[in-house]
Amino acid sequence: MKQIDTRGQLCPAPLILAKKGIEEATAGEMIEILTDNDTALCNLRNYLAELKLTPQLRSEGAVHTLTLVKPGQLPDTSGAERFCTTPGKDYIVVIKSDVMGQGDSQLGQILLRAFVNSLKEAALLPKAILLYNSGIKIALTGTDTAASLQELEEKGVAIIACGTCVDYYEVKNQLAVGMISNMFTLTRYMSEAGHIVYP
Repeated sequence: MKQIDTRGQLCPAPLILAKKGIEEATAGEMIEILTDNDTALCNLRNYLAELKLTPQLRSEGAVHTLTLVKPGQLPDTSGAERFCTTPGKDYIVVIKSDVMGQGDSQLGQILLRAFVNSLKEAALLPKAILLYNSGIKIALTGTDTAASLQELEEKGVAIIACGTCVDYYEVKNQLAVGMISNMFTLTRYMSEAGHIVYP
């Protein structure tokens, strides 16, 4: 039996892990997908329905387990992109804060961490990630987001931090990844991008 444990992961990470695990499983193999997030459970069930799979659901407390058997042939899994949307071919990500969205700041930090840590698994990576204002804090030494940004940089994604912002927050020596640049460079990237994602 193949177990895909997505507990503790926020969307879209559970979907990405499930998609990868199902593709790697052999035909006829039993698969268990674990999640402790209700939103992820809903997305997983919708994705499995796209594959014409009808898993059995078992819930014990906060943990939900979807059990299924991989068929001999799967439909085209490109439908998964509907649950983990990525923009067009040429896009950049602009992170202007160390939180995602408006509202509770602690929740915003959790959401932004989930976004950055999931981005490295995306089928289509951005051309560049621009960091300015407090957004530069996600690239500092000791953060798990800095580790994810390093992986993205190794895959060819340019990580560019605003030099004025680095100086303002006095974190130049703490920057773990990326190139310190100026507003001219940031503006050029944004003006030439086919699509800009603001998480």
